[in-house]
Amino acid sequence: MSPTCSRATNPPTSSEPSPNARGCPARPRTRPHNRWKSLLALPIILALAAACAGSDADAAFNGTILRNQNAGIAPHFTLTNQFGQPVSLDAFRDEVVVLTFLYTNCPDVCPVITSQLREVQAILDSDETRFVAVSVDPDRDTAESAREYLQKWELSEEWQFLVGDRPTLESVWKDYYVAPNVTDHDPLESPQASTPAPRPGGALDALSARIAQRYLVVHSTPVFLIDRDGRRRVVFTPPLEPEEVAADIEKLLDAR
Repeated sequence: MSPTCSRATNPPTSSEPSPNARGCPARPRTRPHNRWKSLLALPIILALAAACAGSDADAAFNGTILRNQNAGIAPHFTLTNQFGQPVSLDAFRDEVVVLTFLYTNCPDVCPVITSQLREVQAILDSDETRFVAVSVDPDRDTAESAREYLQKWELSEEWQFLVGDRPTLESVWKDYYVAPNVTDHDPLESPQASTPAPRPGGALDALSARIAQRYLVVHSTPVFLIDRDGRRRVVFTPPLEPEEVAADIEKLLDAR
């Protein structure tokens, strides 16, 4: 089993601080989350609350247990991964799937979730667990950008980052209680900054088009655990504790 590292919210780079005594990168400073990001967890919690009465058997799980209409076989989908290959959720039967929702231009919550799930993966050191991310930004996310995102985290060969067209992704979002909304601007930028309208003129036209593409996608970030039989069993919402997520995955791995 790999050692548990202190959490990092940035992809590994050659310029990172030297490893600590445990062989893990030193923890970088992170920007505090805005209050509105904490509210992103509310829709999924409210949607699932009525179906989540506990029992003695469920007390062993750290995440929220899914019941009634939210339990059962996880809704099927087939999307395209970072290598341009079709990937079906059904292909991961007999493995435990960790399913979440990200986008490649995300400046805040997605890197945090990626970092925490990367730590979960290191804790488990299991070849029977599949980490799957589904895009919430069909207009910008492509197989190429998904591959580049995973490469920054040294995960391109281990995770599946799935993209697709808007109608296909909207169906998946609905099934998994995700409701992305595009904001008009990036609130992390200066409020005085304005977005120029695209205008013709070669390089200027291309630059204007790129600037016009700078926007945020506000979305919930549930992390679903799907068991070996393809059933949605547990869901986590931020903030995540990697040790707790890993413990629940191990319980599902041990259940035969």
